[in-house]
Amino acid sequence: MLKKTDLGKAGEKFACQYLEELGHSVLFSNFRNRFGELDIISLNEEVLYCTEVKTWSSQKHFHPLYCFNETKRNRMRKVYRYLVCKYPALSHLTVSFSLAHINEKREVSFYSHLF
Repeated sequence: MLKKTDLGKAGEKFACQYLEELGHSVLFSNFRNRFGELDIISLNEEVLYCTEVKTWSSQKHFHPLYCFNETKRNRMRKVYRYLVCKYPALSHLTVSFSLAHINEKREVSFYSHLF
């Protein structure tokens, strides 16, 4: 059985591959600053996707969408603002805060434009 950190890293790698199959260009993974982290930042058709990756068993009785509480949303927004300050060429793009949920069968559920 994988440790939680190894499972998370494997899930993020799998999510990057999934997004690339959808036509995304992955710009950054694990982009962090003092406010938090964006697991994957990708670009597809003038939309910048800031994606949280959750690798959870479907046996848990808690859907990953519930992880987007107000604190999490605010942290993701702060990291995004830092990103566009550091890379102003990205500031004109529409932003989509998204979730990639990967279950134990390596099935991906992708939820875009959550907030």
